[in-house]
Formats: sequence, C-alpha cells, structure tokens
Amino acid sequence: MPIIQRLHRFRGIELQLMVTVLLFFVAGYLQVVFATRQREFIPTVPGVLSILWPSSLPLLLFIGVSLGLSWRMTGADQVVLPLVALLSGWGLLLTTRLEPSLNALYGDIYGGVATKQSLWVTIGVIILAVMIFAPWDSIFIRLQRSSLMDWLDHHRYVWLVLGLILVLATFVFGTDPNNSGVKVWFNFGWFMFQPSELLKIVLVIFMASYLDEHREVVTVGQGYRLGPLTLPPLSYLVPIVAMWGIAMGTIVFQRDLGAALLLFGVFLAMLYVATGKNLYVVAGLVAFAIGAIFLYHYVSVVKLRVAVWLDPWATAQGTGYQIVQAAYAMSAGGVFGTGLGRGVPAIVPAIHTDFAFTAIGEELGLSVTLAVLVTYVLLIFRGFHIALTIPGRFRGFEQLLAVGLTTILAVQTLVIIGGNLRLIPLTGITLPFISYGGSSVLVNFLIVGLLMRISAVGREAA
Repeated sequence: MPIIQRLHRFRGIELQLMVTVLLFFVAGYLQVVFATRQREFIPTVPGVLSILWPSSLPLLLFIGVSLGLSWRMTGADQVVLPLVALLSGWGLLLTTRLEPSLNALYGDIYGGVATKQSLWVTIGVIILAVMIFAPWDSIFIRLQRSSLMDWLDHHRYVWLVLGLILVLATFVFGTDPNNSGVKVWFNFGWFMFQPSELLKIVLVIFMASYLDEHREVVTVGQGYRLGPLTLPPLSYLVPIVAMWGIAMGTIVFQRDLGAALLLFGVFLAMLYVATGKNLYVVAGLVAFAIGAIFLYHYVSVVKLRVAVWLDPWATAQGTGYQIVQAAYAMSAGGVFGTGLGRGVPAIVPAIHTDFAFTAIGEELGLSVTLAVLVTYVLLIFRGFHIALTIPGRFRGFEQLLAVGLTTILAVQTLVIIGGNLRLIPLTGITLPFISYGGSSVLVNFLIVGLLMRISAVGREAA
C-alpha cells in the first residue's frame, strides 16, 4: 500500500491519547519519588530513572501497539487501547508508590511488587499485540478453519473441559499463599497462576458458541412451562445449565466466591442478550437470592463475610480490621486526597490487591476515584459498542463473545469497588488492570486483545 494512503489511515486520535497518558504518568512517578523521600518512616526510594524505566516500558509498548494499528488493523476501536493504558498506568503508579510503604510496615515480603507488576503488564501488552497482529486467519485456514473466531466457536466443549480440568487440578496441586484457606493458585516458583481467571474466558466462549447455535430454540422455548417462563426442551437446556453448574459448584466448593459471583453475572448478561427475555433475568436473580440464603446459613465463610460487611466495627481488631481501616482511609482522602505519596494506605491489609481503589481514594481523593470510575464506564461502553457495531454477517458468536468479555470487566469492577465501599460484602477479586496480580493482569489483557480483534475484523469487513 502506498505511503500516502498509509498516512491517510493514521490513527491520530488514539496516538494523541496514548502520548497524553504516558506524560501524565511520568509526572506521577516523579511526584512519588519526591513525596516518599520526605517521609521519615519510608526508606529512600531508588533514583528517578530506576523508577521511571521499568514502569514506563509497558506504556511505551502501548504506543508501539498504537503505531502498529495504524499500519495494520486500522479499523480497530481507537478508544479502548488508551483507556486500558490509563488503567494500567494507575496500577503501575500505585504499586510503585505502595512498595516502600509495604516494605516499611511488613518487612521485605512485598519486595519487588512494582517490578513484578511492570513485568506482568509488559507481558500483557505483548499478549494483546499477538492477539491483534498475528495472522490468525491464515493459520486457521491451513487448519481448515476460516478464522480464529470460527476455531473458538467450533471447539466449545474442548475449551470447557480443559478449563474445568485446570480448576479441578487446584484441589490436588493448589496452594494458598495468603493463608486464607482457599487453595486456588498454582505455584510455579516465580509465578502464581489462578485457573479461575482463565475459566471465565472459557465459559464465555462456551456460552457464546452454544447460545448462538441454539438462539432460536432458547428464545422461543417450545419445551415446557415453568410459571410464566416457557423453557426450551431439556435436550437444549441441560448442557448449558449443567456445564455452568459444574463450573460454579467447583468454584464455590473452593470458596472462591468472587469468581462465582462474577461468572453468575456474566451468565445472566449473555442469556439476556441472546434471548431478550427479562423473565430469564428475573428467574436468575430469584435463584441467586435463594442460593445466597442457603450459603449464608450453611457456609461459614459466607456468613462471616456478611457479618463483617454489616458491622465491621464489632470486630475491628479482628476480622473487621481490614474493612474498618479502608473506611478510615477513604474518609481521610476527602475530595482531593492527602497527596500522592503522603498518605498511609499500606495500613490497610492487601491494599495493593483487594483495596487498590481505597489507596487511590486516600491519596488522590473523591475527584480521582470518580475519574477512575468514568474510565471504567467508558471502557465498558466501548466494549458494548464494539458488540453493537459488528456487521450483520458477523453477528452471532462474535457479538455474544464481545458482550461476554465486556461483562467480565464490568462485573469484576462492580464487585470489587462495591466491596471497597461496603455496598456489598467483600469478595476476593481484583480491580481490572489496577490491582497487583499476574494471572488477573494477563487474562484481562487477553480479553482486551480479543475485543480489539473483533472490532478490527468486523469494521474492515464492513
């Protein structure tokens, strides 16, 4: 293609946003250096260059991906990538700021969290780039499949079985690094991997494929009636309910309640989009309420979390300590915060994972937490926009997949922020792109890579 025509397709809006994000966080890192050096109880942080370099590397890679999109895949959404870069930048800045405080209060057990987070985000950007730029269609044509999406669509049971095997393997080989009683990680020495993070994508692929193939039967019913609901025949209903139930049951049995709540929300959203029936959602919520009451009475960890949620001050020196300290931290932040690097967020246990949103609220205040929320809302909006703008001949599996992947990010954000603000009981789940964690970061970048791929292929085909 001639150079002039390439320049005409240059993605200027996206690149301008990316450069703005990079400059914004360079200023933030400098503020962290200067602020933490003035704190007596925090050791002197490394030099400016040693902080800027590992954290800025993935942001520079974001710009490289943007330039690559101008050369190939020019039809991809121009807003998603800058939004993800902004959220990832918050995560990098947060871990860089928290590491000295965590080390000062808890010793060296948190040493290197900033460097590790930079590594995960860097690998995540590489995964995203591979999903976007790799010639998947050419590869799968050789495998007698027309595209990557066609390959995913036609192997739904394979993905589901592999995902369940990974989760079941944690019963034998799983570890519990946090001593929380939940063995849901594989310990590879230098890397902790949580299979339930990958399972959520696998279930979305399965449901998108199944609902697309049997959309008419599931929508119309033609089976039997259950009150106001007209359900499809059992032969169509059993596979999706059984597969979802096995996955949910396994995760609940592991006491990974955050993942279970996430998968339930994704299941309802995709079922509604595929059928358009409000009664399915109502029935699902009623079933959720019944299940929640049952778990409250018969599962001790659920009862404990609800009790701590309702009155954390009753056990402020025990199980409620984390939530009480988080409430004090959010209150101390006020509207504009105590200042980046000038608060004491590390007093809240697991501040860099479960309570990352609280750390932002204390040091940067209500104004910045609202900005973070707006960023998530925009990202979720763009994800659903990608689903709505898919051309007619691509609608079906791709559209349901885009809805499911976006809903993962939406529900995950809602659950963890709601827990931080005591709107709902706290569950063990991460804030997408911001919380520290390897498997969560990598899987979220895989989600964005799939969304970008769907948006690029759909628009260029149109």
